[in-house]
Parts: sequence; structure tokens; C-alpha cells
Amino acid sequence: MGGVLALCLLSGGAAAETLPAPPPFDFAQYTQAGFLADRDALAAGVAAAEPGPSHAIARLDLAEFYLAHVMLPEGRSVLGDEMPDGLIPAEQARWRAIAAGFSIMEGMGVPTGTLLPNADWANWQDYHLWAALNAITQGDAVELEGNLAGAADRLPAYPPVFVEACLPALLEGAIAVKKWPLAQRLSRDFDGYPELKSQPVYSFLIGRVAEQSHHPDKAYAAYREAAKGQDRYAQRARLALVSLGLEHGALTPDQGLSMLAEANLAWRGDRFDLQALEQRAHLGETSGRDVDALIAYGEILTRFPERPQARAAAKAADKLLKAFYAKGAAGKISLTDFAEGHQRLEAYYEVRPDFQTYAEQFADRLLELGATTQAATEYRKIREALSAQRKDNPEAVSQDRMAYLALREAEALARGGQFARAAKVLETSERPADAQELNQFNALQARVLAEAGKTDAALQAKVTSHSADHLRLQARLHWKKGDWKAATRSYRELWKKAPDDFSETDAVELLLAAYRSGDLTTARSVAEVFPRLAGREDLNKLVASLLAEPAKLSPLMDAAARDRLRKADDALEMVGSEAKQAGG
Repeated sequence: MGGVLALCLLSGGAAAETLPAPPPFDFAQYTQAGFLADRDALAAGVAAAEPGPSHAIARLDLAEFYLAHVMLPEGRSVLGDEMPDGLIPAEQARWRAIAAGFSIMEGMGVPTGTLLPNADWANWQDYHLWAALNAITQGDAVELEGNLAGAADRLPAYPPVFVEACLPALLEGAIAVKKWPLAQRLSRDFDGYPELKSQPVYSFLIGRVAEQSHHPDKAYAAYREAAKGQDRYAQRARLALVSLGLEHGALTPDQGLSMLAEANLAWRGDRFDLQALEQRAHLGETSGRDVDALIAYGEILTRFPERPQARAAAKAADKLLKAFYAKGAAGKISLTDFAEGHQRLEAYYEVRPDFQTYAEQFADRLLELGATTQAATEYRKIREALSAQRKDNPEAVSQDRMAYLALREAEALARGGQFARAAKVLETSERPADAQELNQFNALQARVLAEAGKTDAALQAKVTSHSADHLRLQARLHWKKGDWKAATRSYRELWKKAPDDFSETDAVELLLAAYRSGDLTTARSVAEVFPRLAGREDLNKLVASLLAEPAKLSPLMDAAARDRLRKADDALEMVGSEAKQAGG
């Protein structure tokens, strides 16, 4: 009985007021052949009616005409949202029934049990049909089951256009509550509507019957036929094909995902489009295809942001994004799959504030595996994305963060031998505000400038905390310039700071720099440990003899002394060359 009262209730009204049941709808009087004549006559009646109840009844007649032809926006506009004043109870009941009829046919329905039961309405000839249709909109299986037989009995009294609109819903309702004799009866009613029977809806519903009756092969054939169409029932058939195929092992997860993606292209914008996306996400997630699931979630967030499903999609996407990039960064998926996945996800998630953190994990993995150019490109894209964010909100990204990304980009370029490009990146970048990060920034800048051939600029880099690598770089830059005293000073500092990291090449170049700067004390100290570094006694003897402190020379022996020094220098150059060739 709840459905009865719902029909009388749309405009609010009086719980205590007892309205008689409205007269039966006489929709059959309205035919397609007489459409224009009927519409014009009823519209003329509205125009000619006097203000007041007569005008309200004329509008009610025209609204009923539109409802019979299932022209819902036009009829709703004529009827209005508020019951007119001055109607007698019978016309009030009629107005409420027609208003409820529009809500039901629009798919919203009316709330069940809004008023106390009204026994008079139980005898309304149209009650069972409208109660059944309303139960379908409300998902009320009990109300549907109690009114379905009466609905099937009353439906033939309605015009064909109305029957065509309601017959599929009633047949699907009969299938849902497993009223098989009624379902067979309603399916036979399709024979009177050959055009409707040729549409996807009929094949889809036959597929539902076959599936419910445990005949998957017949169901699959019916769904395939329905899926050839272009309407919402064709879309529903596509979704049913995937579910049925996966359930019975006829489809692999990849095939199911492919079919669902095609379904999203074939039908867009309503709940069956959304349902396909939800199925894709679920199938992708349960089959370990994280990227496919994330793309489906991304589609939901992009195309259905206001739906409740979007909140669940966002939560699931957060979890999957974290898992996918963690696996990629840890090498648990191949670089090819990681790169392909990142590229596909970027289109959906790059606007998220946290996505650039994930993108950085991808760039780090590229750099780790030696894909330096690609890594540099990714770091640049991250910088550009964050720069765009800063334009909208200057505090969104810190100066240190931007400088760090520039540092990583330059490092990637430098590892790939692109020193001039690396130097340019650092030259145009912001500097870190943090002192330690600034020191790292300047140290890298010195290295890339040096490799780019800009020796003076490299030496001018303000590095306050000298690592062994930076001391070695400084020493070699001074060496390159021929500044032997500065080279000696830097090499001695390196030797003192990192004796275990002091290589044969370092020792040879310190020896040469000290010798050429006249610092024979340092040169001899290097010569004393040179055998340990070079591992060659013959070179050690040569160096020792060359650096032995000579006796006091007479003027007559000056030319010979100069010649001896030139030979010593040549000998030391030879030692240095051999040391470098040995990789020291």
C-alpha cells in the first residue's frame, strides 16, 4: 500500500486529508495519428480558459496528453510544481497522480510510505501499474512483486508509445523478482511491437533470462546480439558479456579490460558508462594490473567528479599510485613497464599536488639505471609543473625544492656527458636557501663548469665544505692552469683529508706540482711513499735520484744543472703519464 500513497503525495499536502481515488487514466484516447490535432485542441483550451480552476483543469488535460505520449519535459512544464488553488478533491487527486506519473517516468519515482495508506486509492484501476513502475525506480522488490501481475493486466489499456516505454522495465522487473510466468508473458508482448523487439533491449533481456536460468551459452549469444546496438541496453549487454565471460573462464583479465575500455568509448556520460569504469578498476586491481585500474579511477575522477563513486576512486587511486611507484623505484617491475605506466598515468594525475613526488621516483629510477637523458627530461618536467603551481600559490613549493630538482637535472645531464647543458641548468636555477644544500649545489656547478671547459668559473664556485672529490677537482683545475702552488696546496689538503682515497694519479700530480713550484720538501715526502702508490721500484728509484738534494754547484756547472732539472721534469711527466694510463 505504500506505493499507493506515494502516488498521491508529490506536492506535499495533507496527511489528514482524504482524497478520493482519481478517475482511471484514459491514455488510449491519444494516438500517434491524432497527435497534432489533439495537441492543438488542448493548447487552444488552455489559451481560452478563464483564470482559476477552469484554466488549471485545461492545463491538467494538456499535461496528461504529454504524459500519455511520454513527452516528459513538455508535460512537466505545463503541469507546474505546485497544485493550483481551487480544484475540487477529484481534480486534486488527478493532479497528484499525474505529477507522480511524471516523476516515475523520469526515473526519480516518489518516496514510498510518505502518507498513511488511503484505502480508496487501492481500488484505482491504474494503481498496480504505477505502483510497480514506482517500485522499480525505488528498488523496492516487495512492492514490485505485489503489483507486477496487476501492472501486466493494465498495461494493454495504454497507448503503444507508452507501452513501448514501460514494457522493458516491467520485463526486467519480472526477471529481477524471478516471476518467470510473468516474464514469459511480458516477453511475448514484445511480439506486438516488432520495432521494439528488434532493438538491443529485447536481446539484452532475453540474455538476462537465460543467465538467470543458468544457460550461459544462450545468455552469451543474446548479449552479443544486444551489444551490436548503440543505446544503453547495448552498453549493459557489453558489461554483462564481460562479467559472464570472466565468471565462466571464457575471457582473460586482459580481454575483459580491453572490452570494458571499448564499452567506455561506445557509450559515455551516464551510470552505465560509470559502471564500466568501476568494473575496469575492480578487474585491474584484482588481477594485478595496477596501471589499468589507475586509468579507470582517473577516468572516474575526471568525468564523474561530483558522483559519490569519485570519493572512493580517489581513495583507491591514492593507495595504488603509492604501490605502483614504490614497486617501480625498487626495481620490482621492468623499466619498460614502469616508463609505459608512468606515461599513461601522467595524463590523469599530473594535476595532483602529490604526483610530482611520484614522478621524481620515476626520474630517480631512470638515473639509477643510466638513462641520463630521459631522467633529465623528467626532472625538467617536474620543475615546470611545480613552477606552474607556484604561479598560483608562491608558497606551494619551496625554493630549496626547486633548486634540488635543478640539481638532479644537472646531475643527470653531467652523468651523460652533457656538461654545457648541465651548467646552463644550474646557471639559470634558483639557489637553495639551506646552507648544506647550497654547498652541494655549488660543488656540482663547479664540476660541470670544469667539464665544460670553464676553468676559471669552476674555481670561483663558492664551495665552503670541501669533499675529497671537490678538493681533487680544485687541484686538477689549478694544475690545468699551471698554478703549481695552488695545485700543491689542494693536493696536500686532499692527502691529509682522505689518505685512503689518495690515488697514484693524485700522488704523481702532487709530486710534479710541488717540484715545479719549488717545494722540494713536499716532493720528497711524496717520493718516499711513491712505491706504495705506484708499486713500481724502478720508478721510485728514478724519482728518488731526480729529487736527491744536489751538492752546491759552481757557476761553471750551472748549464749542466739546468739540463739536469729539465730531465727531471721530463722524467716526472713520464711518471705522471704512466700513472694516469694505469688508471690511478
